[in-house]
Amino acid sequence: MPAEFDLRSLDEEPPTPSSVDVRRAIADGRRRRARRGAGYAGAATLTVFAVVGASVAAGGLFTDARPNAGASGSPKASYTIPGIAGWTAPPATAPSSCALERLPVPDNAPMALTAGADPAGRYIVGRTYPKAGGYQAVIWHDGNVTKVMLPGDLEEQLQDVNSTGTAVGWSYQDTGPVPYVYRDGRVSQLPGVKHGSALAINDAGAIVGDDSAGAALLWPSATAEPIRLPLPAGASAATANDIDEDGTVVGSIDRKRPYVWFADGTHRELPMPTLDGKPAVSARVFTIRNGWATGVASTSTDREKGDPTGKGAPAGPIRWNVRTGEVRVFDQLGIQASTANALGWPIGTDKQGRAVLVTDTATVALPGLAGHQPGGLSDIPTTLSDDGRTITGQSDDANGTIQAVVWRCR
Repeated sequence: MPAEFDLRSLDEEPPTPSSVDVRRAIADGRRRRARRGAGYAGAATLTVFAVVGASVAAGGLFTDARPNAGASGSPKASYTIPGIAGWTAPPATAPSSCALERLPVPDNAPMALTAGADPAGRYIVGRTYPKAGGYQAVIWHDGNVTKVMLPGDLEEQLQDVNSTGTAVGWSYQDTGPVPYVYRDGRVSQLPGVKHGSALAINDAGAIVGDDSAGAALLWPSATAEPIRLPLPAGASAATANDIDEDGTVVGSIDRKRPYVWFADGTHRELPMPTLDGKPAVSARVFTIRNGWATGVASTSTDREKGDPTGKGAPAGPIRWNVRTGEVRVFDQLGIQASTANALGWPIGTDKQGRAVLVTDTATVALPGLAGHQPGGLSDIPTTLSDDGRTITGQSDDANGTIQAVVWRCR
């Protein structure tokens, strides 16, 4: 199908409260029909893409950048990122089938979706859309759901949670988003930032996100002041989207360059893939687990002369090995990979809009609450456990309404 692709549309957090849920907007772009349901007023059109080629590039493509103590707003010349030393992926065998369960929601909310989960899939975070309107942040633990009362009345989201049940997210207040942490049943604002977003947390308790000034931030703990992660020469803004157990952070520079910050203080750009025989010129990275980073790349940017929208430009879902520099395009997927687990298995939707898990040996289809419509996008997987047995996400019911779901695989 034709591609209309703007990497800037994949920001984790908009500068103002969104009137359209990002995952819903993607689905609606695929359906090419009117949105429905509460909480989605406003206009947004996303036409998603199909992968039309693939290549693999390996090591030697990195260029090192070091923290520059003299640059404005950059941190001191040496820093470390909290992580768990010696962490390795648990062994696992690939599942062959998955069964679907609907997650419970408080107050009989008509819609819900998931945003993050801990590595085992026992804790899950997301939000519901109450009958009265608005948004409600929630956390699930072993099948039980709890409302998390984030301050503010505009928009809110819990983005990620670790194995202790500590969750991070944001809520809009007044003129912008405010980053929050939820732990031991209490909500606290993260220190040092007036406006910004908390996007991910690892099991060591380190948190990453960004602020309204365009800085990629690291909070070494929920009570520590944030560290501004350094930028390479010539860059003006960055976001830190995820953090690995060993402290490795991934994000994007100027919304078009994939980037990694290592726990020892070194940092570098990730290599670009080749799509349909053409080198990608823009890419974003969103998640990392055990050194496997996932994102999306395109052979065009919205600023290129003669192709300001990127229409017709090949684009595809990407997985990087941040340790070796290997980059792979997953032609089994039609949109960016939602994430990959510790074994490097990605989840996402295929070119027909079906939810899938891609293992080393097979592509496993994930069932939906209602029948799949050809070309539609009604089922979106969001999180994947390290053993590949627990997947969470959203699925449209028979009425076309989003429901938060979990797939149990074997």
